[in-house]
Amino acid sequence: MSEIKRYEKGNFFEPFETLKREIERLFDDFGTLDIFENSRGYTMPNLDIYETDKDIVIEADVPGYDKKDINIRLDDDILTISAEKKDDKEEKGRNYIKRERYFGKFERSIRLPDYIDIEKIKAKFKDGVLKIEIPKLPEKAKKSKQINID
Repeated sequence: MSEIKRYEKGNFFEPFETLKREIERLFDDFGTLDIFENSRGYTMPNLDIYETDKDIVIEADVPGYDKKDINIRLDDDILTISAEKKDDKEEKGRNYIKRERYFGKFERSIRLPDYIDIEKIKAKFKDGVLKIEIPKLPEKAKKSKQINID
């Protein structure tokens, strides 16, 4: 029969703190691992996709990128947003304690409906937000119908 340990004396969270210290020790060669911090790496832009009467609109947060670094491509019904941010700086004499700013590539693909006008797609980039406006074809606009159950 197993024994149940009680933490009447001491800190209830001590086993978790010990685990955290051990994991950090394992990753010392790669930098600190802050498990209990919000240390999400930036690899994909956050998107809002919404529909108006005339358009489908995609807004993507891409802070820190230049307009020339962003590529938008449409293949059949798949819209792909990609970009690359390079770290070209020569950084002699810097010994980073922590580095959270992201450098590298991302690619994000979105399947679009079949009722869009691919000839009139527009994209704007301002203050780190990419806005893509995709007009709908009026003759193929999304239709809906309530279906009654017998």
